[in-house]
Amino acid sequence: MAEQVAISLKKAFESVREHNNIDLVLPVLLKANLHVIVAETEPGKFDYIYTSSPNPERYCVTVSENEEVLESIKWPKRKLTGLQLLQELHENIEIVVIYEDGGDYITQEHLEWYRQQLP
Repeated sequence: MAEQVAISLKKAFESVREHNNIDLVLPVLLKANLHVIVAETEPGKFDYIYTSSPNPERYCVTVSENEEVLESIKWPKRKLTGLQLLQELHENIEIVVIYEDGGDYITQEHLEWYRQQLP
């Protein structure tokens, strides 16, 4: 039986650009193990840290599949799946995915579309 290798979000976004189809990110995002920058509001309780989005009129959360990429950011990180993030994140907040050598951006319109695809 062949071992199934998880596709990274970076590879999924490369495929999106190649095929001009943002839907290719959704299955990878849902299964991704993400590290999200948060603030501890009280012991064991966290709020997402919102920063300016690439669209200056909007806000986003910053995530990475690799916690080491976020190491220089001195806020706590919460580990959760992409599905959990989609379910918890306010509908007006966007996502910036950070990699060692760059990043990608998921707009609120794309996130709304993704949420409509959930069972």
